[in-house]
Amino acid sequence: MGAIKGLAAVVLIVKDPAAQKRFYTEQLGLEVEADYGDAIFLRCGEQKLALFAKSHHPEGTARLEGAPKGISHLEFMVSREDEEELSRRLTEAGFHTYRGNFQDADGNLFHFVTE
Repeated sequence: MGAIKGLAAVVLIVKDPAAQKRFYTEQLGLEVEADYGDAIFLRCGEQKLALFAKSHHPEGTARLEGAPKGISHLEFMVSREDEEELSRRLTEAGFHTYRGNFQDADGNLFHFVTE
């Protein structure tokens, strides 16, 4: 069975990416790893915190069921071999949603990031 090695990122849908960027950098001291305007990636130890505008991830935004903000999706760190096995197993079980994305039993999105 494939092994999850940890979270690569937690992705938040936010109302105001610039304000959230200021909060996480100025108040919590996180470093900006990448800033695309509507998607900002912050280094949080070995993981990332991503701040997405609603427009950046329509599928993740739709999963919020009308909430103005919240978690878009999780990114799990796995080996390349485990990613192939987990993806196959989840697809066969009916949890594949689109491209490399899957959903849990409540419809929360996640995908895998390989080392």
